[in-house]
Amino acid sequence: MSATESTNAFLEKAWSEKGPKLISGFSRPVYHNVMGLLRGRKYDKRAYGGMIRHTEAAMLTQWASQVPQGGVVVEIGCYGGLSTSYLLRGLRKKGGHIHAIDPFNSDLGKQEELTDNLVPLENKPTKALVAERLRRNGFEGMFELIEGYSQEAAARWDPSVKIDFLWIDGNHEQAYRDFKDFEPHLNPGARVAVHDAHPRYGYQAVVDDVKKIFAEGAWADLEHVKSIITGRKVG
Repeated sequence: MSATESTNAFLEKAWSEKGPKLISGFSRPVYHNVMGLLRGRKYDKRAYGGMIRHTEAAMLTQWASQVPQGGVVVEIGCYGGLSTSYLLRGLRKKGGHIHAIDPFNSDLGKQEELTDNLVPLENKPTKALVAERLRRNGFEGMFELIEGYSQEAAARWDPSVKIDFLWIDGNHEQAYRDFKDFEPHLNPGARVAVHDAHPRYGYQAVVDDVKKIFAEGAWADLEHVKSIITGRKVG
């Protein structure tokens, strides 16, 4: 079986509506639920305005803890800092750093033009609010909040900064573009994870983009957790 065929088989199984997915690599209910209970309830979803499930939050911490020492995470779509906080919990033991990209409450007119209508623009968190929240959570010096759009951040990216974990949870109609924009800056073996990438739990445009993302090159450690599809790019 070719790498593409193997990946397609994984996605077909992950998106299947039939039966529990108990085998390694898929959404293992017992393991992920335990992780969710232990690590996925640290921060108040309602207060943060977050849209990730407890199991997803816990696995973000787990995956971030697997980056190399001093590893770099890029997050596309920070919003109120919920997923950012879980990523930083995992990064702390590795002395890592996150670059979190979001327009926050700036330029709401442009955001209205570009919106996918899945995230409310009213009362969007400010960059200052999220920065203070992350500092209060104990992550001083571990993060950079980039106020703006992912394509702008990618165009300005310092090519000497290599990425170990790319977390895509921004505009739901440009997941593939976000991947392609940052792909040149990925370290070998970097993890890529995409939110809202399941037909039942997510958004069809993201599902379609995930098919394109994981059809390119070779991938290892493919995993499905609720609406997240993730793997490490190895070729």
